[in-house]
Amino acid sequence: MTHTPAGWPPSGWPSDHPASAVPRDPRSRPSAWAPGRFHWGDALVVAAYAVLMLLGLGGLLLMVAGLVPANPEDMTPRDMFFMNFVSYVLLTVVVLAVAWRPLLHSLGAFRHRTWLKLLLLPATWFACIVVNMIVLSLIGEANQSANQAALEDMTTQAPPALMIVMTVFMAPLVEEYLFRHLLIGKLSRYINVWVCAAVSIVAFVLLHFLGTGGRFELVETVPYLTLAVAITVSYILVGRSFGYAMALHMVNNGIAVLMLYLVAPHLPDMPGQDEAQAADVLVQGLAPLLAPGAALLGL
Repeated sequence: MTHTPAGWPPSGWPSDHPASAVPRDPRSRPSAWAPGRFHWGDALVVAAYAVLMLLGLGGLLLMVAGLVPANPEDMTPRDMFFMNFVSYVLLTVVVLAVAWRPLLHSLGAFRHRTWLKLLLLPATWFACIVVNMIVLSLIGEANQSANQAALEDMTTQAPPALMIVMTVFMAPLVEEYLFRHLLIGKLSRYINVWVCAAVSIVAFVLLHFLGTGGRFELVETVPYLTLAVAITVSYILVGRSFGYAMALHMVNNGIAVLMLYLVAPHLPDMPGQDEAQAADVLVQGLAPLLAPGAALLGL
């Protein structure tokens, strides 16, 4: 017999049990992939993230080993990439060691309405791009963020295979564990789920700009805000599925990084000022790819 904690489900959370006593077909709605309680593994992941990404221990390890220059001014985008890559390799190992069971369990969300959920993955990405382009066009000039510029430099110098592994697989795993699985899934046991959603969105956006020292325009946050809202709402509506949120993030990053490799190199060649401005808006719409660590390392 399992013990249900007092106050569960939290206020604001859609109930898994209908008020009516009439039985319902279990296939009529997705199951709730309960994230469970906080435990020591969560603290380990958060501590590892803080040490490797926020404090830069991953980069320091490479500096001590002589694999990257000790002077930040001498570092190339390739050096910065490998600093991020090593950090993400270590974080991925920790996250998988701690959360591989709930991750596999949450992938069961795809058992119900499978094709609809699969189609929603690229559809959500496309919707984010459209919203970004509309909002940025209404606001005015689409400024190039530091993260966007760093990403474009990395695509020309970093090994493509490793770039794809980091941005498409490792970054979504780590970020969804932190921003959705922990900040919404587990924290919502104690706080209203929509309050948790707001905290998750704000944290996701701000962490991508910590390395700028606050020197950025609000317009640069639009793509990150759009992506955070899309993934967060999807995570909640699907039933707190860590696996679904990760898949959505992976599709977003996968399509965007392919666009950066295949399309972005040709955008500067577009004739005419209007076309160039449209290209800037498009590239800005692809910006939410770099992990917070890239900004924190000075990119």
